[in-house]
Amino acid sequence: MLPDSKVRWVARRGRVELDGNGEPTWERGVLMDITERKQAEEKFRLATEASPSGILLVNDQGRMVLVNSQIEKLFGYRREELVGKPVDILVPERFGSQHPAHRATFFAAPTAREMGVGRELFARRKDGSEFPVEIGLNPIQTPEGILVLAAVLDISARKLAEAEALQHREDLGHLSRVAVMGEMAASIAHELNQPLSGIISNASAGQRFIDRGNVDLGDLRDLLADIVADGRRAGDVIRGVQSMVKKGAPVRQRVNLNDLVLNVVRMVKPDAVLHSCKMETLLDPNLPPIEADPIQLEQVLINLVINAFDAMRKTPLDRRKVVIATERNGDGTICTSVRDYGVGISEEARERLFDHFFTTKAKGMGMGLGIVRSIVESHGGTVTAENVAVGGARFHFTLPASGAAL
Repeated sequence: MLPDSKVRWVARRGRVELDGNGEPTWERGVLMDITERKQAEEKFRLATEASPSGILLVNDQGRMVLVNSQIEKLFGYRREELVGKPVDILVPERFGSQHPAHRATFFAAPTAREMGVGRELFARRKDGSEFPVEIGLNPIQTPEGILVLAAVLDISARKLAEAEALQHREDLGHLSRVAVMGEMAASIAHELNQPLSGIISNASAGQRFIDRGNVDLGDLRDLLADIVADGRRAGDVIRGVQSMVKKGAPVRQRVNLNDLVLNVVRMVKPDAVLHSCKMETLLDPNLPPIEADPIQLEQVLINLVINAFDAMRKTPLDRRKVVIATERNGDGTICTSVRDYGVGISEEARERLFDHFFTTKAKGMGMGLGIVRSIVESHGGTVTAENVAVGGARFHFTLPASGAAL
């Protein structure tokens, strides 16, 4: 305490000299004013305690030297149970063996960064349960060496919200696919009717050959081959419908967009006939694959093609045409476009085109293009629309490629 009653913090260092009998005779030393350091430490402590994130201070041996109250809440430990203990007790056992190596790598080149960038991180509570976290790391230079300040954020609520949003998107996508299949019901019935009629005709011809008693095995073999081919074609149609309306989590796999486009063209061909519309494709022959759910991308293309058919209801029959094109971009992405020769996009519709529940159709639900955008964005892509100078509109979506050409 100073004469004016102000209190100062000091560090005291001294040396005692002893006489020949080992008795202390002198003490020489210094007092160092460390008030500013203590005030800074107190401010740091207050800021640490007030932080909504869990704060850990860890030394280069991997031991905790400071924790805040939020760490106690997150992990279920008391402060005295953590200080001086290895930080590994807060790491799930399945990651425990890797943690010392990661810590050594950080101390070899300490920089402020997020821990585990690109990976999902989990922490372990005192009771052994785990929860998802985000961790920010900051090196701090101190007289005792470098310490690591780790800010731990529990993201359980965010993960739950993301999972619920994903489930809602999947449910919405399922409803949209069912709606699209309803619009295509006449086309599907027509598509199934052709192979079934072929099966019946060929089977009836075979029966007549047998009844007449002049069975030619070559002709019968040809009839059976036609029946098998028609049966497989009908099965393909049914499986396509089942996959479109099947409810479940998306399954990502390597997809060739050209194959997917051709499959969609086959699916909508009967609908194109009903709309007196010609289908054309302009496909880049050397496309790299993409990582995607093929069913969802088929849904995107079918929605865009069905919309193209609707846009050309007033177009003369000889100009009704839908062109699907694929091409590589120079930035490692692939662009797929659907172009029609209809009425184009009005100015009032342009801004809200991809909003849910916005539609320009008299009986539309306003779901199709909203679902298209959701699916494309969930695949890391973008979708846009534009009017074409010579008439009609073009919708195109861009997706990231994932490797060498298939």
